[in-house]
Amino acid sequence: MNNPLILIPPIINVIVTGLFAGMVLSQFIRRHRPYQLYWSIALLMAFIATLCYVLMIAVQPTSTAGVLLFRLYYILGGALMPAWLGLGSVTLIGGPRLRFTYLTILYILSALATVLIFFASIDMHALSHVAGTPGTGILQPGLWLVTIIILNTLGVVAVAGVAIYSGWKLLRRQTQMAGHQTYNLVLANVLILAGALLDGAAGTLARLLGFQSLFWAIMAVGWIVFFVGVLYTSRRPHAVTQTANAESTVASSQS
Repeated sequence: MNNPLILIPPIINVIVTGLFAGMVLSQFIRRHRPYQLYWSIALLMAFIATLCYVLMIAVQPTSTAGVLLFRLYYILGGALMPAWLGLGSVTLIGGPRLRFTYLTILYILSALATVLIFFASIDMHALSHVAGTPGTGILQPGLWLVTIIILNTLGVVAVAGVAIYSGWKLLRRQTQMAGHQTYNLVLANVLILAGALLDGAAGTLARLLGFQSLFWAIMAVGWIVFFVGVLYTSRRPHAVTQTANAESTVASSQS
């Protein structure tokens, strides 16, 4: 690696996702709500995946350890994380039937994606130049790509859909919720939606348009915007009702 500065955006991602995961996990420990558990799992996946990426560069990508770290990074970050984040959204506002259906599909696709990516052939020459890129084109094309597309689509649609739905309901009510003005919660939903869309778009832009050098910068901005939205919604009194939680977004229920 000739330019260590290209690791700055991934390291920012490690820090932000680590703080984010720690915050949501601590909320789950205190409150034991299922959606917080699923978000914690997803955020820990994002943290571990990005950490694996940084460590892969440090130990040389084409080494035995580097190849293993690349596979872990791709499985956790590229395939599983978005859909598990979406599961938290579905759990927050969806009924038991929707939750069960989503979770069943997620278990099957997660297991399939993990096995396919772990045993997929790797272009070692492309892997040697992975630093600063998302790793697009390193795994040889196969069924694993279909699973990633489905899992990523599920995740983005779930997170974005909940944010849009919640914002629309808040605008219709035009009342105060848990000490917040409706405007404040709508703004938080917008931030969370923007962060989710940025993270979702990063991989698409890299794969379809070739913007690989911008991948980690876009991801860093996306996670920061997402996290700011969550922190913004957490500025509320402790007397928060279950109803308020169910009608805010992925993170507007977090306090």
